[in-house]
Amino acid sequence: MPSQQNHFTNRAFRSVRTLLVASSMLLGSGCAMLSNTFTLKTEMPAQFNVYTTAYYSELFGGICILPDDYAGDPQPDRKEFYADAHATPFTSEFEIAVSRKVGDCFLVLSGIDFNIAGHSATVEKTIDTSSVGLKVETFLGENEKPATRIDEQILAVRCHWQDPSSDRSLKSSLQCRGLDANGNERKGPELGMLKNRQLQGLTLRLKVSVDDEPRNPGS
Repeated sequence: MPSQQNHFTNRAFRSVRTLLVASSMLLGSGCAMLSNTFTLKTEMPAQFNVYTTAYYSELFGGICILPDDYAGDPQPDRKEFYADAHATPFTSEFEIAVSRKVGDCFLVLSGIDFNIAGHSATVEKTIDTSSVGLKVETFLGENEKPATRIDEQILAVRCHWQDPSSDRSLKSSLQCRGLDANGNERKGPELGMLKNRQLQGLTLRLKVSVDDEPRNPGS
């Protein structure tokens, strides 16, 4: 939790600075205006679903103080998206904002978590969840060049069930991991990082596959 010293005390300066940076974020090549949203498509196996949470933070890392008469979303720092599982593979589609104005605060997308839940096709009544996440950044790092804009970005995820007999668990547990460009599983739950500007107008496609054969941990 940031300290109270991170509050912006000069509201006029804060408003001007926010306006300038927000404008630069939304301007594309030439004078074209980029969309402030992106499309998330989630491709899920049968009997699986995903609970998606988009997290937002104050543009300059300060604390967002809402007015006393604020009557909007009680959790303005996040938006949640969900679709029920189906008996057959299915795709859901959502529109997600890259930035949001809440009260006197300008919030930008800082990360997306995908909490994947599924029923095992081989072990009766086995249900479990596993999470993966995507980091989102607004500003370029030192000596970092703007990434090439594309129309669609695929986030490939493979899930498999851990064999309960191998670690004395009472049930099979689900483990989901992202896949790199070569189709190899990543070591942790991170799916990588995108810039806010890359997401504007983008179709982000989460493609989840499942290996129903139980696997020993570490294999």
